[in-house]
Amino acid sequence: MMRSILLRLGTAAFVSIFASTVLAQNSSTIIRSTVRGDPAAGKNLAKACDACHGDQGMSPIDGFPNLAGQNFNYLVKQLREMRTAAKARAENVTQAARATGAFGQRNQRSNETMDAVVVELVDVNIINLAAYYAGLKCTTQSNNAPEPPKIETRCQICHGKAGISRNRNIPNIAGQNKIYMTLQLQSYREAAKTPSGSAADGRSAPIMETQAASLAAIDALSDYYSRLSCAK
Repeated sequence: MMRSILLRLGTAAFVSIFASTVLAQNSSTIIRSTVRGDPAAGKNLAKACDACHGDQGMSPIDGFPNLAGQNFNYLVKQLREMRTAAKARAENVTQAARATGAFGQRNQRSNETMDAVVVELVDVNIINLAAYYAGLKCTTQSNNAPEPPKIETRCQICHGKAGISRNRNIPNIAGQNKIYMTLQLQSYREAAKTPSGSAADGRSAPIMETQAASLAAIDALSDYYSRLSCAK
């Protein structure tokens, strides 16, 4: 009975149901605060970020993300997760401790390049940084985007039809750096192969691991979304 229902619903509906379940199970990781931070204070803090992410949030370096116009809630969540990972490394948490959960919850992000930047950030600074970048204008214009890969229809459920998500906890991916997106999808695919699901040196999120585990069109997807306009 259940199988026939799922067959009628189709892949897209199933992924949507799964996504809702995952978000519910990880509700503690979702940013629901009505606080929006101080963009002016965030701008001052962001001077330390300009070299990698650009003085207007558009990265001049391939492999680094554009932050301009990104969803506020998403930015707060990523900075908090990277701070947790940085503190764990600074305290020499062992791989065994990470695998047993001492490293943090499964939906985790870790980036050693960011360690020195985020390890001492307090929440008010994270919120102000997120407010600043979320308020900037993303300037990537449509650049002869190719026909979307067939797999792209699965991405629309969370990331929107044109790569602009209606869920503030999920990133916009339109106009994002191609190499950066490729690296993230590869990281999720690697996380799917890790039994513990920990992300000691990358990214881990159940729904993205499920999508990336057998994904053969990573380069095509990254190329497609990188060429879309990020204007909201």
